[in-house]
Amino acid sequence: MKKILAIALAVSVAAVGAYAGGQSQAGGTKKIRAIYSTMTLGAPYFVEVANGMKARGTALGWDVVINDPKGDIAAQVSALETAIAQKYDVIFLSALDKNAVKDTVMKAVAAGIKVITEATMMDAGPQANVGPGEEDMGNTLGAAMGEWANANMSGDVKIATYHVIQDPNTLRRENSMRTGFESKYKKGKAIYVASLGGLTPEDGLKNMEGLLQSNPDLNFVMGCNDDSIMGSYQAAKSAGVNLTKMGFGGVNAIPQALDLMQEEAKSKTGAYRVTVDIVPFKTGEMCVDLAKDILEGKPFEKNLVIPTKAVTWDNVGTYFAK
Repeated sequence: MKKILAIALAVSVAAVGAYAGGQSQAGGTKKIRAIYSTMTLGAPYFVEVANGMKARGTALGWDVVINDPKGDIAAQVSALETAIAQKYDVIFLSALDKNAVKDTVMKAVAAGIKVITEATMMDAGPQANVGPGEEDMGNTLGAAMGEWANANMSGDVKIATYHVIQDPNTLRRENSMRTGFESKYKKGKAIYVASLGGLTPEDGLKNMEGLLQSNPDLNFVMGCNDDSIMGSYQAAKSAGVNLTKMGFGGVNAIPQALDLMQEEAKSKTGAYRVTVDIVPFKTGEMCVDLAKDILEGKPFEKNLVIPTKAVTWDNVGTYFAK
């Protein structure tokens, strides 16, 4: 199992200003320059998306720069402004605050830059949005967790759920987790003890430390990403709580979560019950392919929806099949 709080970033992170002026490939063909401004590379999901973009961009001969604003909205806006000034061809954006970046995105589009948003959808401005539906992600997680609870527990259960404060859209995902759980759990009531913000493993760890003090009999923790849930799970295990009547689950199917679930499925011990596969590495590749179609004037999907799939102990082995 990989360490949760010491995540090695496989992406190549560069300052936006690393590329100034035009660049060409052999034969005089203009080399496409793209930047991906993520929310934070402290979240493994965005590392995987960035890795996918870098891999696909490299295969196409593009220069793809990864900008990590580290959760700072002002830093993200500044990076976008610099990209506009340096006349990048493509901006990929996981916006920390879609309202805060709206004017800058419109400025980029007006300058002829192709803008594609990932994770945070915007109604106006970008040429295209890529990502799964908020309600679909939440319902997939909640329903799978509810099915496990219905098969293994009875009576009222206490649940904490996480959203992402930086992205208000995730409140829809969080609400759908709850309705998804209730649609499957029929042996008692679902009692929600907390709705908390959780983006990084550190967020989840802090959340869980507080939750265990106020609700030592907590049963389930579900979050909008695996990153924060991995931190919460680590805190629960460190506290030595009884995991047999607990369940943890998130969205993204990051490698760390899949590795952990594979180990627990084999040993039949532990409580990381569900993750939702939204193929982050593939999402990064799809963003680049979509941008390529836009640049070449080909037909493209304005809202490219990523399908979701519940990963549980029962099927996690298929992710490791050779």
